[in-house]
Amino acid sequence: MPRIAREVLLYDGCYAHVISRSIRKEKIIKDQEDFLTFLKVLKTAKQQSSFQLFHYCIMHTHFHLAVMIPNVTAFSRIIQYIKSQYCFKYHAKYHVSGPIWRERYKSLLVEDENYLRICGEYIEFNPVKAGLVDKSNDWQFSSSQCYNADKKDGLVDGYEAVGKPKNFHDICLEDAKYFEGGVAIGSPNFQYQIMEKLRRS
Repeated sequence: MPRIAREVLLYDGCYAHVISRSIRKEKIIKDQEDFLTFLKVLKTAKQQSSFQLFHYCIMHTHFHLAVMIPNVTAFSRIIQYIKSQYCFKYHAKYHVSGPIWRERYKSLLVEDENYLRICGEYIEFNPVKAGLVDKSNDWQFSSSQCYNADKKDGLVDGYEAVGKPKNFHDICLEDAKYFEGGVAIGSPNFQYQIMEKLRRS
């Protein structure tokens, strides 16, 4: 599928799963100090913007965010800010130069808060899938501890919805194709509607 303009897929007020990766899958968040630096940048970005953050996970080579986007254009600038600020700090610490992130971040439209919650569980499961920890809330650089250990970090916003999709048990938390591979996360009908919209566009 050709590259889709973000403004065609996303809209103001939508939910989305955002993923950004390092170039060549290099480890650009190497140690505890780096993780804390990235989280500080993320917190500053959140204070400067009105987007809502429901789930996040910071990994060595990439990061995931599950968000509500009030304004798509402004949010794109915020992601650029996060990546450029961390890049600046990375260069200063490791005495290197050049890009460390892939230029374009990936965004998938999410149907509603219920599907966002499932997407969040997938996001928080990443360190387990990578063999870094045994349980999601053992990874201190994600939102899992906010939900499972009642540890507040000033980043995560609360939910209004409390349910889960009816077909939750049919969704595998290791299914990267479902949560990262397409353009939308939601019911089959929702995904069909989005694909038809993109086809017409």
